[in-house]
Parts: sequence; C-alpha cells; structure tokens
Amino acid sequence: MKFIIAYDIANPRRLRKVAKRLEQCAVRVQKSVFVFHGTRKDLAAVKGDLVGLIDVAEDRVQAWPAHEPPGIVAWNAGVSLPGRVMCVVLSPDGILYVEDP
Repeated sequence: MKFIIAYDIANPRRLRKVAKRLEQCAVRVQKSVFVFHGTRKDLAAVKGDLVGLIDVAEDRVQAWPAHEPPGIVAWNAGVSLPGRVMCVVLSPDGILYVEDP
C-alpha cells in the first residue's frame, strides 16, 4: 500500500532529522512530501520514529493512504527531484491518487 507523508517542522535541526529518516524509507516527491510503500504496520513504525524526532507543540507530520485507480495519467512539470518521480493528484471529490510513471 502507498501512503503520502508530509511535514511542517519549525526547527531546522529537527527538520533535517525528519527528512533524513523519511529518505531512508520513502521516496521524496517534494521538499516536505514523501511517498511511502509498506503495510500499515510498517507505517506505524515510521510514525513512531517521527514522533520521537518532532516537538508536537510546534511541528506537524501527517500521513494519508493513497489510492491507485487504473487510467490515471501522470503529469509532471518543473524541476525534478533526484530519483524516481511520481505524480500526486487530488481529485475533486477529495481522494488522493498516486501514479508511478
């Protein structure tokens, strides 16, 4: 299963730690947005690590399941990040889709 993980970290030191942890287990699609492949149990382990790295009074980390319906056409524009690029689409009905190119 795929999950989108995003963060907003107030302190640069904590931000680097969170980014480094996510780079170990997920694919960066934007500066603070990652796609994670794994089970809900795998995600729970990552979330546990992240909660230990942030200040819950100042920072925010979120994760959402990503659906993969057939027929979604990937679209990408602008500067690419290193590695595999993915397309993230939020449909009008609020459903998040992820497409591997």
